[in-house]
Amino acid sequence: MDWREYEIYITKHFQNLFPGTSIQHDVKREGYISKTQRQIDILIEGSIAGFELRIIVDCKYFNKKVDVKDVESFISFLLDLKASKGVLITNNGYSEAAYNRATYDTQDIELRIISFDDLDDFQGFMAIPYSLSECALVTAPDGWVVDASGRGPSPAVFYPAGLSQQEAFEREGFISLSFSHKNKEWPDLATLLDKQKLAAEQHYQQLKMEYIDTIKREDCTVVMRVIEAPLMGNSIDYTIFLDFKESVIFMTLITYKDKEDRYVKKLEWIAQKLIKGKVLFDRNENPININL
Repeated sequence: MDWREYEIYITKHFQNLFPGTSIQHDVKREGYISKTQRQIDILIEGSIAGFELRIIVDCKYFNKKVDVKDVESFISFLLDLKASKGVLITNNGYSEAAYNRATYDTQDIELRIISFDDLDDFQGFMAIPYSLSECALVTAPDGWVVDASGRGPSPAVFYPAGLSQQEAFEREGFISLSFSHKNKEWPDLATLLDKQKLAAEQHYQQLKMEYIDTIKREDCTVVMRVIEAPLMGNSIDYTIFLDFKESVIFMTLITYKDKEDRYVKKLEWIAQKLIKGKVLFDRNENPININL
C-alpha cells in the first residue's frame, strides 16, 4: 500500500463511520489566519449526531514515528481552518511526547492520534448530548467510547471499547453525564450538592464523602466529589461538576478501587475537553444546530 492508497482506505473508513456527511479526500480550503490555500487529506463536514461540525483528518505515511513537532504543526493547521476536531492517523506509531502533546493540549480543538492498525476500533469517539437548550460536545478518552443514543440512563455514557454498557458497569468502569438546569428548585451548585448528599445519606449507612482537588477551567467552576460506603463494597464513586451560568454538567464515574487512579484521569480528561454549547431548535422544537 502506497501513501495514496493509504489515504483512500482511511477516507472509505470515515465514510462508513459518518454516513450522511460530506467526506472529501485531498481538498483545499483557505486558512482564516494564513489567508492561503491549505491542503487537507480528509475533510468531514455536515451533520454529526444531528449537529454541524468540521473534522480534519491528517494521514501520516511515515517511515518514522509521529513526533511532538508533527503534532504542534497539526494543531496550528486546525486553528487556521477553524476545525471542530482533528484526527492524526499514522502508519508507524507516535512518540510519547507526541501523544502527551495531543492528549493534554488545552486548546478548545481536540486532537486524537491513532495508529492505522487501530483504525477499525475507532468508533463512537464523539457525541453531543443535550437537555432542553443545553448541550455539550464531548469526546471519549483513549480506549473508550461514548454513547449519546439515549438508550442509557443519562444523556451520554462513556465506557471501555469492546465492552457493553452493562459489562463496563459491572466489572470495569462506567461514566455517565447529566445536566442540572438552574431554576427555583435547583438555583445553584450548592443546592445540587446538598440535595445529592441528603439522598446519599438516606441510601447508604456509614457514608464517607469528601471533595478533592481536580482540574481547573476558565469558563466554569469545577468541583470533584468522592463517595464510599460499606454497602458499595469495593466500588467507588467519583463525580466531577462543571458549574456554568445556566446549568451544571456533571459526570459520575463508578469503578473499583484498584482501577480508580487510572479511570479518574479518564473522567478528568472528559471534563477538561468538554465544550459547552446551546441547542438551536426549529419551529417544531426539533434540534437543528448548536452554538459552541
